[in-house]
Amino acid sequence: MFMEAFATGFSMSSDTKPGFCIENENYKIGLEGVLCDQTKNIVSRGFENCYSWREVMELILDATEEAAADNLIDIEEAAEDAMREWLVTFKGWGLLSSILDSKIHRHVVLSLAYTSSNWDMDTGGEFTEEKVFDTVKYVYDNIPGKELHSLVPKFGIWFEEIVEGGENEERKKNFTLFFNAKWALEVKFVIEKKRVNNSLLDLAAEAAVKDIMIEEDIDELDIPETLFEVVRDKFCDAEWVRSFWSAKLEVDKEKEGSDVAGGNLDKDDGEVHQLNVDNIGVDDEVHNEEFLASVIDELSSDVEHVLDGDLEPDFHEDVSNNVEQEVKNIHGIDGLLSIWVFIFMILGIVAYIWC
Repeated sequence: MFMEAFATGFSMSSDTKPGFCIENENYKIGLEGVLCDQTKNIVSRGFENCYSWREVMELILDATEEAAADNLIDIEEAAEDAMREWLVTFKGWGLLSSILDSKIHRHVVLSLAYTSSNWDMDTGGEFTEEKVFDTVKYVYDNIPGKELHSLVPKFGIWFEEIVEGGENEERKKNFTLFFNAKWALEVKFVIEKKRVNNSLLDLAAEAAVKDIMIEEDIDELDIPETLFEVVRDKFCDAEWVRSFWSAKLEVDKEKEGSDVAGGNLDKDDGEVHQLNVDNIGVDDEVHNEEFLASVIDELSSDVEHVLDGDLEPDFHEDVSNNVEQEVKNIHGIDGLLSIWVFIFMILGIVAYIWC
């Protein structure tokens, strides 16, 4: 079924299973795992084993380069903005469509199916699924209230300190991508800020900021003007590490006096959790197939009706009647498709090709 091509990022065996890492000059990011509704289940395992998170991870690394001075909030905001834009691209559509209830994006799926089955090579050129998607996206983005951005669910991105760690974790932070849609889906990464010293100047600047706790104090240093930028970069690097130890100190204080009781409970909980994970791990391949099939089914829902012509009578209704129906029922898919086919199809394809 051709709709599988629109499930971008999904395959029977992902190349980015937990433990997969990529890096740039200053940061390294690794996939830790996925939780669905705060637990491990067939859905979370499916997103771990059947979806490639490479592009999302590259997007996050790009955000670290865009953000100023390694500021955590700036990185979060840059990553969130980039993610919001990426989800409504051809490469991001697989993830977006998989986390939404099928009723929410049914009109887009049917439009993809109809455009694919009626692609005109004379006006649209050689057929590709990405051309089909971009054409449909262009059309909906020019219908007020139907823009693809309106499909993006609530989601959040944030850093957390790895407070249970030690010195080996001082440069690492948890990074969570959370979607509140069909499920509460949490994608867990770990980001490590590298210690980069390429010269004696870097080493000297690193040593100079060890006792500086306020960035404004850097201005008081008796150093050449050209060195201030390097020192400020090293101050930001030191702040990244200090935030780990500050958070760890606060957590350790809160745990004082309750270690015995808390430790017993944590141990019991860990045993139950491990039991659940082991049970879920049985027949992983079968679970992966079931998960991937469910993703394809979501994208293929009602598509056969379009391809078989079952919806053809609706496409050939009088345009004015369909417009009136759309006004009366804004969620009426047949009215939307009728308007889309007769008014926007040719305009969308031509504009996409020539603009």
